[in-house]
Amino acid sequence: MSLFGPISRPLLNEATTPVIRRALQRARMVGNFAFVQVMVQLVGFASGILLVRWLDQTEYAYFTIANTMQGTINVLADMGISIGLISIGGRVWQDRYRFGQLITTAQHFRRRLGVLAILVVTPILYWMLTRNGASTTYAAVLIGAILLGLLVQFSLGVLGVVPRLRSDVSRIQTIDLAGALARLIVLVSCAFLFLNAGVAVLVSSMAFLLQYWMLRRYAAGVIDLNAPENADDRAAMIGFIKNQAANAVFFCLQGQITVFLISFFGSRATSVAEVGALGRLAMIFAVLGQLLMNIFVPAFARCQSAVKLRMQYFAIVGGVAACCAVVIAAAAFFPNPFLFVLGAKYSHLQRELLLMLAGTVMNVLTGTLWVLNASKAWIAGSWLYIPLTLATQIVLIPYTDFSNVSQVLIFNLISTVPNLLLNMVLSYRGFRTFQPAT
Repeated sequence: MSLFGPISRPLLNEATTPVIRRALQRARMVGNFAFVQVMVQLVGFASGILLVRWLDQTEYAYFTIANTMQGTINVLADMGISIGLISIGGRVWQDRYRFGQLITTAQHFRRRLGVLAILVVTPILYWMLTRNGASTTYAAVLIGAILLGLLVQFSLGVLGVVPRLRSDVSRIQTIDLAGALARLIVLVSCAFLFLNAGVAVLVSSMAFLLQYWMLRRYAAGVIDLNAPENADDRAAMIGFIKNQAANAVFFCLQGQITVFLISFFGSRATSVAEVGALGRLAMIFAVLGQLLMNIFVPAFARCQSAVKLRMQYFAIVGGVAACCAVVIAAAAFFPNPFLFVLGAKYSHLQRELLLMLAGTVMNVLTGTLWVLNASKAWIAGSWLYIPLTLATQIVLIPYTDFSNVSQVLIFNLISTVPNLLLNMVLSYRGFRTFQPAT
């Protein structure tokens, strides 16, 4: 006879079986997503390494600048819109018409902000390219290829929330894999014909176009893309934009500060190429980022139980921290395999490798806290990120040689500390004031 008697075992099984079943189902979903996403990121990583190894350092410097500034414009075109999409979408995603209104409203704002960002950033992009040796014609070609990709990315950034909030993991993976494979196949073909920075940027833009076509077809089947703008959503978006505008501008500068500083103060284009090549290794964290954005953050946004919310938060943050620790340890003790991937041109960057990955880890941890906070709109006071970071950087300026790659990477690493601490405070305050939706 059982220690618990003949009645306890059935009751224990009845109570625990659904919990175990849900846990196994969730683990299976995460495992399946992670496996396919690893394949997606390996394909993307192969494309990146092909460019690192194939392009000479000057061409790769142009590609790094172009890629960096494209990302800057894309972030400036957001300015809090993604926060509104996730936080509002987490409440209305089950209503086809209402979700369509939210998407229409967000696209309207993103396109307008995108045009403004292009007007502001394009002259800076042109200056950075020509300063590093690009001719006027070549700079114009690169800028044209970048703008083509941006016009697609503005809509991709909005429509991408539809499958995420609906937890349609297979659709997300299909779209991601199609874009990554198309990019790799075309780049390999071009490598046998003609491949430079301009061609590489154009190929990336074409991959975005393919993903947009697939995503729009999917979205049209699950939401009403013809729904008009919603007045309440418009007011909420304006509030998010006003609240996050300064933050977004500053975040752009900080997120790309390494390339900016090396471009402005460095004496050779190869320094930009070295930073860009090392940055490719940050794709190690890409699978983690996709898991966060496509599975964990949407689940966190939908959760309305205070107890479950805390459990999800600490599980997510703890898992990310553990993965980051493994990567840093590997880079510290075994740097050569990392650098071997980049090729002989970058084999001397052992110290820079560790500094780059350390900065990346800090950004990954900070970004994890930020997306969790943003998904619940726990962002009041996030503007403090600006004065805190500026104060830190002002203190560092007298001790930093901005023409030296290692010192710029150290400057970037220390600059991430205030934002990490601030997001911890925002999370703490968010949990204290959390009220479940009724």
